[in-house]
Amino acid sequence: MFFYRSLLAASSLALLAACHEQSTQTAQESAGPAPTGPQCYAYTSATDTIRLTLQTTQPTVTGQLTYHYFEKDRNRGTISGTMHGDTLLADYTFQSEGTTSVRQVAFLRRDIGFIEGFGPVVEGQGKVTFKQPRALQYDAKYTLVPVACPK
Repeated sequence: MFFYRSLLAASSLALLAACHEQSTQTAQESAGPAPTGPQCYAYTSATDTIRLTLQTTQPTVTGQLTYHYFEKDRNRGTISGTMHGDTLLADYTFQSEGTTSVRQVAFLRRDIGFIEGFGPVVEGQGKVTFKQPRALQYDAKYTLVPVACPK
C-alpha cells in the first residue's frame, strides 16, 4: 500500500512540474520577443504632454519619463521597473522644483500603447507607492501612443 501511495505522489508531482513548465513556456511565447532599442510613447493634449522612452533588458524595464502639465513645473526623470503581465510597475526618480523625489508609476500595455494607472498612494521609505497596485484605475484619456524617438 505504501509503495502505491508513493508512486501516486511521485506521478502527481511529475505531472504538476510538466504542466508548470508548459504554462511558463506558453506565457513566454505569447509575450513575444522583447523589442530591441528604445521604444517611445507620448500623450499630448492642447496644454499637456507626457513622454515615455523605454528600454527593455529582460526582466528590467528602464527609461525616461517627462510630465509637462500646463502652468505646473515640468517633472523629468528616469524609471526602473518590471512588467507584471501587461502592467509596467516602476519607480520614477525625478526632479521638480529643485528636489529629487521617487514615486511609483504604473502603465497598462495595450495594442494602442500604454495607459497610465492612478490610485491611492502612501509615503514611506523615501518614496511614494500605490496602496493597492492591483486595484489601480486606468483612464484611456491618458493613453501614450507610439511616437518616433528623438535622435
